[in-house]
Amino acid sequence: DGVASLVSSTMIASIVAIIGILLKKLSKKDAMGHLGNIMLGFAILMEGMGIMKTAMSPLQESESFKELLVKFSNPFLGILAGILITAILQSASVSVGILQSIAVTSFLPFSAALPIVMGIGIGAATPVLISGMSSTKNGKRTALVYLINDLFGMIIWATIFYLVQAIATGGGQFEFMDLKMNSVLIALMNTVYRVLCILVLAPFIKQIDKLVHWLIKDSAEEVEEMADFNLLEERFLGYPDLAIAQSYTAVCGMADKASKNVYRAIHLFQEYDVEKQAKVLAKEEIIDKYEDKVGTYLMQLTSERMNHNQTMQVTKFLHVLTDLERLSDHAVNVATAALEMQEKKISFSEKAVEELRVLEAAVIECVDVAVDAFMKDNMNNARNVEPLREVIDFLCAELKSRHVNRLTDGKCSLQTGFVFNDLITNYERIAAHCSNIAIAVLEQENSEVDPHEYLEHIREHDKNAYIHTLDTYSYKYSLPDSKRKKEKDKDKDKSKDKEKSKNSKKKR
Repeated sequence: DGVASLVSSTMIASIVAIIGILLKKLSKKDAMGHLGNIMLGFAILMEGMGIMKTAMSPLQESESFKELLVKFSNPFLGILAGILITAILQSASVSVGILQSIAVTSFLPFSAALPIVMGIGIGAATPVLISGMSSTKNGKRTALVYLINDLFGMIIWATIFYLVQAIATGGGQFEFMDLKMNSVLIALMNTVYRVLCILVLAPFIKQIDKLVHWLIKDSAEEVEEMADFNLLEERFLGYPDLAIAQSYTAVCGMADKASKNVYRAIHLFQEYDVEKQAKVLAKEEIIDKYEDKVGTYLMQLTSERMNHNQTMQVTKFLHVLTDLERLSDHAVNVATAALEMQEKKISFSEKAVEELRVLEAAVIECVDVAVDAFMKDNMNNARNVEPLREVIDFLCAELKSRHVNRLTDGKCSLQTGFVFNDLITNYERIAAHCSNIAIAVLEQENSEVDPHEYLEHIREHDKNAYIHTLDTYSYKYSLPDSKRKKEKDKDKDKSKDKEKSKNSKKKR
């Protein structure tokens, strides 16, 4: 008895817990710390099972409890009980542990234990399904696969087992169905059943995948994304013209999504929406995939023999890919700033909002013009990006200056000041990446132009056109008070012209 008490489950759990605590607290290696966590979890599980065993020991003498267990020999009742218990506890291991405690403290026949174990498998899908409800479509599909595996596994093996039993015994049951179960046999039964479910469903993985995609369908936009990725086939790499055309379509898909992500993020400051906030983050992940897949494909293409024009096209795509991905990164930053303001319940002053609307309109047009320049190879739009970027840079500097004045005058808080400054910086960087996209498009037309000399080149190439475009955008995106002043000056100039005209007529 003395030796038995030394090696009891409580003593083993205590020793394992002590070792786990020492590894977790004293070890500097992450692996040892993780091992300590595992040992602590195992000790808690053993202690919990010991407590359950003690708590259930009075049931050993209860005839009504024994009769209840025998009723679970009915497959439908047993499976239902397993599902309900596990769904409530949200843990298959805990449910199995309870079943083991019952087996130790009372008479639990094989006939009752088997259907309960089958039900436990289905009930274990409950927490996964609950977490999957608020997840992405792939998260929902993963949760559904979990349920389908356990459900189909139970249906297949329950049908086979009870059908074979009915045929072999002429409607009776196997002799081992009355076998008294213990904790070891319960664990063994659970393990064997899980392995059998895996074996019977493994050949149908593709069919299960098709089923969950049929049950949870992709949207038209998601189908389009997959179509873009499917264009990038390796067999086209030996035909550069075809591979470049396929890559161009994929990059255009990325450009469309990146620009929409910028618009979506900016709109959050006009009307905040939790779903749109989440969509910005979700689309960022997709745009990252575009950069990875298309970038990898283009790098593979560079190893093929190409002429000068083809090489220039591939180089342009690689440059544009990076800038499109950065556009989406800044969209996430803008959306994060909107979320911060929402959570902290802070807002900009009415004047700051009025000025921001002007800047945001300019940024949206800058993205529109740059993306259109790339997608349609529109050289005129490509030339318009740089003067618009210059106007945006001026607006950003002016808005920062005005906001500092408002902070000094106490019209805005320091907390909003930080968010405002971050927001302006992100808008400024979005315009800079739009300029890079325009450079990539113009380089195709003027291959001799070095990117670092681009700004000087575009200004000198057609100075009058550049100044005219700059003036047009400067007026279009003037800040409200500046615009009113310019309009007054224009009116004054017009009245002066009229006065001069009258005077000249009188002289005549």
